[in-house]
Amino acid sequence: MRTSVERLRYVYEGVAKAWGGAPDEVAIFAECLLRADLRGHQTQGIGLLPYLDGLFDAGVMRFGQPFEVLRDAPATALVDGHSGVGQVVATRAMALAIDKAKRGGVGLVAVRRSSDCGMVANYAIQAQERGLIGMAMSTGPLLVAPWGGRDAMFCTNPLALAVPAGKRDPIVIDMATSAYSMGAVVLAARAGAKLETRGVVDRQGRYSDDPAPVILNPMHRESRMAGALLPAGPKGFGMLMFVDVLAALLSGERRWVEDVGTRGGERAAFYGQTFLAISVEHFMAADEFSAAADRMIETLRAARPAEGFENVRLHGEAALQTQRDFLANGVEVRDEEWRRAEELARKLGLSLERAAFR
Repeated sequence: MRTSVERLRYVYEGVAKAWGGAPDEVAIFAECLLRADLRGHQTQGIGLLPYLDGLFDAGVMRFGQPFEVLRDAPATALVDGHSGVGQVVATRAMALAIDKAKRGGVGLVAVRRSSDCGMVANYAIQAQERGLIGMAMSTGPLLVAPWGGRDAMFCTNPLALAVPAGKRDPIVIDMATSAYSMGAVVLAARAGAKLETRGVVDRQGRYSDDPAPVILNPMHRESRMAGALLPAGPKGFGMLMFVDVLAALLSGERRWVEDVGTRGGERAAFYGQTFLAISVEHFMAADEFSAAADRMIETLRAARPAEGFENVRLHGEAALQTQRDFLANGVEVRDEEWRRAEELARKLGLSLERAAFR
């Protein structure tokens, strides 16, 4: 089905208000989830709602928490998010990194005690929209085994990079550093489908392309697991560790001595995040950089395609095409996800019928 941007925004704002969000927090929360939907990442938008509601209900993620700067320097900062809402904490942290970058060229902000911030591309794009290069990364629940192992020791450790251009669309790299995102594995398990590659390891230590034995309850986004996801090979494992070092180790969120992370429960979680902003104007004139970025994009797009490919496609291109389609024609939402959103709306006393939606 398709639904309007206004309707989705109403749902997200209603959820945030029901859980005590202040007006600025409500706006940030809704915008981050909506951007994920618009870019075709519903597992980080409407599909994430039941999971986030569970975090709110358990009291492990709360609106109105302080954004405490523990260490501050011209180019860096260390922040304690005090278990605040991840989208709010991350947006404020990137805003701080942008401010530092505009003044000094580079801004790097590491965050400890945050929460699930959803699509990390949100925050890299926030820098890109202001003419800066943006990078964002996050750790979280332990879902991924090390390469060659069977036990979950890392999150999917998403990483995003957004690069401004001139006349061309920006480059936005947005990826999990595991072979598959948790959302993709859960959706495959729900559909009874196999993965394209062996991307999971079961309880017996066998690498497999079948997510069903790993996801114990595939009908829920927050499914418990009987195994683990895998990194994208040895190089993916390197990227997985790269994010853990910069987001969890550097922030002090994880010290590799705790049996249980900051969220407790069956599966430890370490919500550390790092945000980087780079001012291109500290290296060259902005229009010079934009022109060079445009030429890079144009050259790559004009490259001869290999067999089986129509053309070279750049990171972020498909997501931006999806966004334009959804803004013009309504956001495509899986029926199952919309039913869950309706259930949550009823639980929180939201009436989806009384607002004027197209």
